Amino acid sequence: MKKIIFFGFILAFTLSACSSNSSNSSSGKKSGKDTTKTQSNKHKTGYKYVKDAEQVIVYYEKNRFGGWPANNGAWIFSGDELLVGFKEGPYELKQYKHNIGEPSSHWLARSMDGGETWSAYDPENFVGDFGDVPEFKTLEESINFDALRFVMRVGGTYGGADPRGYFFYSYDAGISWKGPYGFGDIINHPEMKKYGLEEITPRTDYVITGKNECIVMMSAREKNKFGTDRLFCIKTEDGGKTFQFLGWVIKPFSEDEIDETIKVTLYDDPDKNPYATQCRAVMSQTQLLPNEKLITVMRRKYTAPDGDAINSENWVDAYASVDGGKSWAFQSMAGNGGKGNGNPPALALTSDGRLCTVFGEREFGTIQVAYSSDEGKSWSEPQILFDGFWSEDMEYADMGYPRVLARSDGKMVALFYYSTKEKLHHIRATIWDPEK
Repeated sequence: MKKIIFFGFILAFTLSACSSNSSNSSSGKKSGKDTTKTQSNKHKTGYKYVKDAEQVIVYYEKNRFGGWPANNGAWIFSGDELLVGFKEGPYELKQYKHNIGEPSSHWLARSMDGGETWSAYDPENFVGDFGDVPEFKTLEESINFDALRFVMRVGGTYGGADPRGYFFYSYDAGISWKGPYGFGDIINHPEMKKYGLEEITPRTDYVITGKNECIVMMSAREKNKFGTDRLFCIKTEDGGKTFQFLGWVIKPFSEDEIDETIKVTLYDDPDKNPYATQCRAVMSQTQLLPNEKLITVMRRKYTAPDGDAINSENWVDAYASVDGGKSWAFQSMAGNGGKGNGNPPALALTSDGRLCTVFGEREFGTIQVAYSSDEGKSWSEPQILFDGFWSEDMEYADMGYPRVLARSDGKMVALFYYSTKEKLHHIRATIWDPEK
């Protein structure tokens, strides 16, 4: 491993109705946590705070930037061992851009006690270690997706030189990695050609369905055209050697296919509401229910023809598949991502079988959680997991991108990036009991 950092600061504070306050001490040497009890009073959004939430610093280093767990993935193993990925680099104040400089790299953080304490490291043979356009390796042996400590990291292009998707995998919970491997010729699949999609843009979201079988949630967009991503899924039945296109969750818009899609209710005037296929669909997280139904939540965005990206509509949608990913049906809007650019959602099952989604809301800079007791058809009113966003430029709330994991004791762990006046962009966790 190239570098390992243990975090050694203990902070105690209470979230007020509008902001958070924290200590500014950090040694960067020894593992520790930031314990926060959130109040049950209401936030200015009108939503209540979750009760007795514990706040933990996963990764923070002065003059460094940590971000985007949703792009990288999070996993849980026996004994409540947790692993989360994120991007790490020098902090650099930039106008209208993320405040991360170069060189940056993809890190992992591990907890052996259910998220209470963490160590972060830059793994070897991992994402970014093989150049801008890496040569894919040949998979000699089929992957055993059922291996107890198996994890897979999926990625794609986000404006870079390589338009292909790729993956790495590990049999020892992310200590060592194999890869990079490709997804065959998905980029030239007839469905990509049909809609003019030239860049594969997935994040880490997959569902294991057998020893050598796995469904991978993917997205693709038009070349260098932000916001044109649409969501689909592929499947391997031979341990990752080959992949087949399964079906669209949200396909690109086509005048010839209007009758096959629904409208999204965003405005009071129904004539202004867009078709579902006219809205960005990307950055999903998916769960396989005990009844074999697939539920996915995804990041959505719509900019009106006479509007602008800053004032666009952003939300979280839930879709379901009952045929193994071949077809998908809209279930409900699960949350509001706020004005600006929205945020990807996370999804997990609670111990009592409810769906739990966590997402960032950028208008007020909050991390929110909502639950569904009917397989995503409806959702509870959101609650606030964390707030108090602050950055040097305050151009927009650069935060969120959560993943969420369920511990063996029934508590949930949300992992996200955030920025406060005391600690600029860093990775943190909120631990709470969804029964309260």
